[in-house]
Amino acid sequence: MTTFTSHEDGMPCWVDVMVDSEEQHHDLRAFLSALFDWTWTLGGPEMGYYSIASMNDAPVMGLGRNEGAKGTATTYLTTSDIHAAVQRGTDLGATSVMPATQVMDLGHMAMMIDPTGASVGLWQPGTFHGFGVQYEENAPGWFDHVSSDPQKAGEFYAGLTGHQLNSLEGDMRILQNGEQWFASLSNLAPGEGPQWKPIFVVDSLERIHEVVPRHGGAILLAEMPVPGSAICVFTEPVNGTSMTVMRGGQHPD
Repeated sequence: MTTFTSHEDGMPCWVDVMVDSEEQHHDLRAFLSALFDWTWTLGGPEMGYYSIASMNDAPVMGLGRNEGAKGTATTYLTTSDIHAAVQRGTDLGATSVMPATQVMDLGHMAMMIDPTGASVGLWQPGTFHGFGVQYEENAPGWFDHVSSDPQKAGEFYAGLTGHQLNSLEGDMRILQNGEQWFASLSNLAPGEGPQWKPIFVVDSLERIHEVVPRHGGAILLAEMPVPGSAICVFTEPVNGTSMTVMRGGQHPD
C-alpha cells in the first residue's frame, strides 16, 4: 500500500466536502461507504461535525457540515510556509478568502479563489498531514482542475507550487513534480463551474456502474480512456454533485 506520512510542498494533500444538514451528512457517508468501503471517525459539534473517512485506517477524505453548503469538494495543497504561499498566490492573481488560520494542533489552513474562479485550499501540517494513502483502490489517485482557461490555470499553479506545467498531445495539460504527474488542467464541461475535481481509484468500473444507481446516484459517463487507466463520471444522490473515479492500474507518471 502506498502510504504517506508527509507530502511535498505544492502537492495535493487533502480533500473535503461540506454539506448542509445532519441528514445529508449521514446519507453521503452511507453512499461513499457503499462505493469505497470506507470507515468513519465522526466529529462532534465542537468540530462542526467534521468527520474523517479512512481506508484501512489511513485517512482519505473529510466531510463536514456548513449551512448552505452544496456538497462541492475542496482540494488542499500542502505547504511548509502557509503565509508565504498565500502571498505568492495573491501575487499571481488569486483572491484570499480565508487567511491562514490555526486548526488546533492539526495544522494551519487558508482558502483562495484562483484566477480562473476555482476554490483551492492550502494546508501547513501540524499533527495532521492529510492523506494517509494514495494511488491505491478506494483512495485518491488523481486531481483534475477544470476551468474556461486551462493554460491560465496551469501557469498559476506552476507558479504557486513550483512544479512544472507540461502540454501533451492535443489539449491536455498536466502538472508534474519531477517525473510524477499529479494533476491535469481541463476545459469546463457544459453546466459546471471552475473547480478542482478529486478522482478516486476503484477496483472495477463495472462495479461502480452497478453500485451507483442502486444507491441513488446516476452514471453520466460510463467509461472514458485516460493515460494509464479509464474513468467513470457519476452524480452522488445527496446534492447531485458529479464525482469521478478511475480504474486501478498503472499510475500515470
